[in-house]
Amino acid sequence: MRVEKVIKNRVPHFHPNFPIILFWSQKSGCTTFLKWFFFQVDLLEDALTYNPWVHFYENEVYKQKPTYMQDVADHLLTKRKDTLKLVRNPYKRAVSQFLILATSKGNQHWENEWRKIREFFYHDKNSTKGITFKQFLHYIQIAEGYDNHFAPQYEVGEEEFVDQYIYLESFQKQIKQIEDKYNLKRSNLPELSKSTHHLSSVMRLTGNFADKEITESTFITLGKLPTYKSFYDKEAIQLVNTVFSNDFEVYGYNMLT
Repeated sequence: MRVEKVIKNRVPHFHPNFPIILFWSQKSGCTTFLKWFFFQVDLLEDALTYNPWVHFYENEVYKQKPTYMQDVADHLLTKRKDTLKLVRNPYKRAVSQFLILATSKGNQHWENEWRKIREFFYHDKNSTKGITFKQFLHYIQIAEGYDNHFAPQYEVGEEEFVDQYIYLESFQKQIKQIEDKYNLKRSNLPELSKSTHHLSSVMRLTGNFADKEITESTFITLGKLPTYKSFYDKEAIQLVNTVFSNDFEVYGYNMLT
């Protein structure tokens, strides 16, 4: 397995003076994880000054260094540093992925994704129709060229390079253990987690949303979103089990039936 294929879609966080290489996925705590990394390598203030949304600094500055990708690849191939990956329960992540679309009105990037989705389902990129959670799962199972936020967490071949998985469900506990193990700075994780677009605090609607058609403006006037469990019936569970089967298998999450 060529290391470049494993890291090209989600370039790991690497610093020559930091003892760990960090793998990550979108919608799996990646923003807090990135802020923790920048804090540890004394770049968090620089990143926040550049833009409060730290991914701008990550992509436009930090990872633009000419030798960055090659440095990451060399260290992975020679196993000179330990490697960790942050992962998340696929059932919760799938809903979080879907809710991007329900909260994207006015965002040009996600409006482009909506056009792809509407072309796929309705053969009309200018349609105003929405999609259901189940349609979304079918879309990422069948379609190509969608945004990487929607892709499974697992990258083919990553098990050759990842030593240990961090589970978002026990993130604070594991991060403290990592800080102790590698003699890192003690971080304030609740502070690092602020302003990271968490939706959990407004996910309060209950009912059956598995087959409810949503658009980019469905929930915009309500100020709240459905709970993640409200998106699941047996069919939705089976779809997630199928679409994200590698995430369940590699990361050890239990499948529901």
